[in-house]
Amino acid sequence: MHNERDALLDAATMNTRQDVRSIQIAWMLRVGTLLGLAIVVGRVVQLQVAPGEQLKGFVAARQTTETLKSIRGDLLDRRGRVLATTRIGYRVIVDPVRLHQAMEKDPAAIDRVIVSLGQVIDLPIDQIADRLISRMVRNEQIRATIKSKAIRSGSGSPMMAALGTREESTAKTAKLSRYLPMGSPMDQANTRRLREFIEEENLPGVTLEHTSVRVQTSEDLVGSIVGKFGFTSEGTARTGVLGAEKLFNDRLIGEDGSKTYVRDAKGRPLWVQRGAWVESSKGQDVRLSIDLELQRMVHEQLVRGVADADAAGGRAIVLNPHTGEVLAMTDVLREIPNLQTVQWWDPKSDIPRPMMPDVKDQPRYKVLRDDPNRETEPALAYNRCLQDVYEPGSTFKPFAWTLAKSEGLLPDDEVLDIKQKSARTEYGRVITDVYSYPDLDNWDAVLRYSSNIGMWKATARLSHDELRLMVKSLGFGNRTGIGLPGEASGIVRSKKDWTDYTQTSVGMGYAVAVTPIQMVRAFSVFARTGDMAGTLPEIRLTAAGDRNKPGMVGDEIVVERVFSAESAHRTIGPMREVAERMDKNAARQYPDDPAPRYSMFGKSGTSQIAMVPPPGMVRPNGTKGYYEKQHYSSFIVAAPADEPQIVVLVVIDDIGPERVRKNQHFGSWVAGPVVRRIVEHTLPYLGVQPDMEPGKITSGL
Repeated sequence: MHNERDALLDAATMNTRQDVRSIQIAWMLRVGTLLGLAIVVGRVVQLQVAPGEQLKGFVAARQTTETLKSIRGDLLDRRGRVLATTRIGYRVIVDPVRLHQAMEKDPAAIDRVIVSLGQVIDLPIDQIADRLISRMVRNEQIRATIKSKAIRSGSGSPMMAALGTREESTAKTAKLSRYLPMGSPMDQANTRRLREFIEEENLPGVTLEHTSVRVQTSEDLVGSIVGKFGFTSEGTARTGVLGAEKLFNDRLIGEDGSKTYVRDAKGRPLWVQRGAWVESSKGQDVRLSIDLELQRMVHEQLVRGVADADAAGGRAIVLNPHTGEVLAMTDVLREIPNLQTVQWWDPKSDIPRPMMPDVKDQPRYKVLRDDPNRETEPALAYNRCLQDVYEPGSTFKPFAWTLAKSEGLLPDDEVLDIKQKSARTEYGRVITDVYSYPDLDNWDAVLRYSSNIGMWKATARLSHDELRLMVKSLGFGNRTGIGLPGEASGIVRSKKDWTDYTQTSVGMGYAVAVTPIQMVRAFSVFARTGDMAGTLPEIRLTAAGDRNKPGMVGDEIVVERVFSAESAHRTIGPMREVAERMDKNAARQYPDDPAPRYSMFGKSGTSQIAMVPPPGMVRPNGTKGYYEKQHYSSFIVAAPADEPQIVVLVVIDDIGPERVRKNQHFGSWVAGPVVRRIVEHTLPYLGVQPDMEPGKITSGL
């Protein structure tokens, strides 16, 4: 028994020793394995982070870095409505090499591709065929060049290897074109159709590529303001190229990210290292000052006003005079049949200079420039509120009148003798008025009745330098700084060319060319209140206000003083009567329009359209430099009169001949009712309470 127990104890002891040894061996294997793995990982890291000179080329060849494109910020209206945004779309890509391979077996493959693409992308079939065939011909020229070089270098040269049956090797060595974008990004319907074509028609080499698409939500209303996002002139990258897209491009673009990954021998992604993925950041949203609903209201009323006047076009702007924000800005063109072109004369030709027909025989001439892109792509339309100048006529008179009044040159108690319809200046020029009034015997009446004779006498009391300095101080002759491309600076005569004739003409709104955006800014000197009256606001296209709102841009509001506050306030009284007289006339002309609910002050203007010949050409004989039967009609107001919230300008271009024949082409007849309708729609939308009893028109004096 004793021997049996000792044997068992000896066996147990031996098993314990074997277990301990096994555990030790297991731990040694684990540690060894971990050390081996650490060495391998360390070596991998070392090879990737700091490979030897012999390995650098191989490691780099297996790494790919791709750009993670940022999403462009949105353009919003002042209330946060989206005007332009970015979505993901699909664009057609054709691989000419694969198509070439398919044509070796099926020559009709290219026909199927061209016909199918013609049904879904925005290119005509002939352009699709031309682009595709041109690229394939270029590839054939590359192949022929390579073969020629290979023959000269010998059949065993590396160049021959590029001529094997594998097109991928050929493309890599010979730089064959394998990436041909076709057309613009497609909408969902056409994308779905193309996918069906690819499945059913067997379109070799045709694929779809994800791409970002910039879309506008109300292009017909704000296209020329929002502008265009497209390729740079070099065609290498996309950027803002027109309008607000260009103006705010630096804020909208965002910042691209990147990803770097390791590929296997077949080019397939294996893994992404830690820190090799850098996220892109979305661009900032930008909130414009434009209100989309106000833009719609103004556009609708302008279209009606242009049609009522049988006009060739019209322009309108609504401005906040306190902040300088452009709330609405639109223009329209209207097709007029059978317009004639002036027979401009080329001095270099052998053709005698033609004679202009007598006024009574003159047809209606084409006076507005063509804008062929307006219908097909509104973003490419001319913004005529910024780019096309006009002579403002009598809407310019309040400025000269205020200057003379502020200098003490127009005494309130002076009695004037200017009731005649014509007068001759000291330098022999005849000044005429259309109407005469029994109470046209004081300086307020000069402005109220828009007397040309009275304005001649007023400006004659100013020096040339005083009047010209005032015109320049109001911003005329310089861009407003709104920032949109193509803005015109207008025309102001140089000091050396400023004559007595110029002095008289400028006082009546001639011999100076302005843009609508310049006029609404200048008129703000009367619309600003308190100590700010008489100052100009800085024009801005971004919304002012709470900077915590998304897309707000906190630009400083800069002001420039032109008149004293007292002088600016003094001019309002006569202009309230101008608006009152216009309203009475509009009530007779449009009896179905609602009665005004908001007071306003303003000024009408009418001017003949200047005859501007093309470069190198000359006007015919017998012309005075104007189309004598074709006019601009305008009206500018601030409303409500006591605490103005908006300045509104409407310019109607080229009034119809029937209106001119009836003497109903003046600003108070044509543009005034349009301004009134805009005021009556705009102020309630802005939350401004009416300040007039329905059906009652008062002068406020």
